[in-house]
Amino acid sequence: MAARLLASLLCLWLGIAPASASERIGVVLLHGKTGTPAAFTTLAGTLDETGYPVETPEMCWSARRIYDRPFDDCLADVDAAVARLEADGFDHIVIGGHSLGGLAALAYGATHPGLAGILALAPDGEPAEFNRHRAVAASVKKARVLVKAGKGDTASVFTDRVLGHDFKVRATPRAFLSFLGDDSPLLLARSLPNLRAPLLWVVGARDSSQRNAAAAFKRAPANRLSRFVTVDAGHLGTPDAASTAILDWLDRLAAE
Repeated sequence: MAARLLASLLCLWLGIAPASASERIGVVLLHGKTGTPAAFTTLAGTLDETGYPVETPEMCWSARRIYDRPFDDCLADVDAAVARLEADGFDHIVIGGHSLGGLAALAYGATHPGLAGILALAPDGEPAEFNRHRAVAASVKKARVLVKAGKGDTASVFTDRVLGHDFKVRATPRAFLSFLGDDSPLLLARSLPNLRAPLLWVVGARDSSQRNAAAAFKRAPANRLSRFVTVDAGHLGTPDAASTAILDWLDRLAAE
């Protein structure tokens, strides 16, 4: 706070209008599995208009790219989005995401210190949950066998799930396991205890995927700026329904 005050006084002395706190925060939003950046058109527009610029990269779990890289390699796309915001002068970064993108935001936050905040919008798709389905479990087993046989980087066909339905993906066993294997970075047991930034977790009241969300939220380290919010929405509608809660939370972060 003292540093910000000093900077503001310096700007006034030089005759330069100091930037508002909100102008210093940039947001990266990660779409869900088989989704696209267009899923954030409304939310990103609202944040941009309010002074919080948004980057919405196409991630390697989009419909077009589905699992074209292992998860950790996909984070280079997040790094690039962060770099673009920082190049424009936004040095306080919030990483957010919806559904699988929400899990990814949590995983990113667990391994990247110095973030201003983590925004989890109906995070869903955790390996421990999806692997209870017989076809997905069989594909995870198949991928493990292929990796053990030295074929971890040779593409094959596997079964995954999205929005309650099975679908086929063609990916390398190594990439597939990075999303659905027993040691995936997307596991909440790995990410939540290692968060250091404030967390906003938003759930839809009509979203059955979030039935255990309140208990999961409590596994993150306590932070006076962290919030758990319920909105009137289903799974797909959560990002747009959350806009007011997100803006209120970003304003709190900006005031620090």
